[in-house]
Amino acid sequence: MTQIKNQVVPAQQLKLRRSLLANLLVFAAGCGILAFAVLFLYRHLTTVRSRDAVINGVIVNVRAPEEGTLEKLQAQVGDFIEPTDAPLALIENDYVSQGNAREVEKWLERRRGELKAAQVKLAQLQRLLASAQRDERNQHRLEVEQTNRQVAAAQAELAAAKAKLADAKARYQLAQMNYQRFSQLARQGAVPQAQADAALTELQQSQAQVAARQREVEAAAHTVEALKADARAAELGLTLRNTRSNYDPRLRRQELQTQISEQQAIVQGMQQEMAAQQRQVAQAQREVAQRKVVKVTAPIAGYVWRVDARPGMFLGKGDQILQLLDCRRRWIDVFVDEQLLRLIPPGTRAKIELYGAKGKVLQGTVTNIRSGLGRLNPGDDQVIPIPENYPRQSQVRVELDSDQDWGDGNFCYVGYTARVTFQINP
Repeated sequence: MTQIKNQVVPAQQLKLRRSLLANLLVFAAGCGILAFAVLFLYRHLTTVRSRDAVINGVIVNVRAPEEGTLEKLQAQVGDFIEPTDAPLALIENDYVSQGNAREVEKWLERRRGELKAAQVKLAQLQRLLASAQRDERNQHRLEVEQTNRQVAAAQAELAAAKAKLADAKARYQLAQMNYQRFSQLARQGAVPQAQADAALTELQQSQAQVAARQREVEAAAHTVEALKADARAAELGLTLRNTRSNYDPRLRRQELQTQISEQQAIVQGMQQEMAAQQRQVAQAQREVAQRKVVKVTAPIAGYVWRVDARPGMFLGKGDQILQLLDCRRRWIDVFVDEQLLRLIPPGTRAKIELYGAKGKVLQGTVTNIRSGLGRLNPGDDQVIPIPENYPRQSQVRVELDSDQDWGDGNFCYVGYTARVTFQINP
């Protein structure tokens, strides 16, 4: 009996221990469920998760600026391209039209002939001008010499006239003295009256001779003054003397100078016009050279998303060569229930967890919201009823932070799907 009692006591103790362990397990499970419920409720109240999300980016199309054959393409899908001076592709076109340049060159050939003729005419006029200037200098020298000789001759005649006047005055004085002496003697009866009359006649003749000589001196003096005036005018080039051709070289020089000025203006105008046309030809030739071998450079830095052309293909102007992905402009399009939009206004921070990159987490900010996708055509005036149980979703755009890692070799994660969690205030 005592042995049986001893066996019953341990069984009761074991049962008690099992009951206590079960209670502890139940309590722990209850606490875990409660903590999970609290955590679930907290996360439900403080976060909003997306139904679907995909990272998007800007695609830049690189097109052929001119038509031609693609000779070289240094890009493959996945390559990162920098917008450097090195050409991304080369396009050659051996059939570039040069019609405009050739027409201008023909026009230049014609104008060169006209310019040469105008220059020859200008040279002839300049030679004629030099000849007229020599004639003018020679004529001026000869006129000065001639007038000087005439002045010298006139001065000699004036001196001779003055000498004759002096002689006539001396004779007049002698005749006057003879007349006074013979008239006094005739009154005294010493000589006959006829001698006194002869002396008077001689006196009158001497007086007339003096007057004539005086007029000759005055005329000679006027001649000298006139010739001196001509000499001064000749020295200044103001005299009018004709050449053997009866034409004044000074007038010819003036006419030639006018013609030379006009011809120089014509030549200068032609040269300026030809210089402008030559610049146009040079520009056209540069354009032709540029169009023969066109260098295509990358407009932005990015990854080659797609290659549409291959070397040897003929491309028309504007045909697409390849596409570049601009990783500096990325965003993620998130689809959420429309009823949750009030919780995620623009400016809400978001955490992006990529499905295709384990452990990769990006950050971003809500920038705009667009609703009605798939059930609304903006601008239509026809009302389309929404089908029953149709999912009411909206598109939320989240701009990724600019300092995020691009992710080498995977096109900056563009096209990746993700789970987006929005941080909201409960």
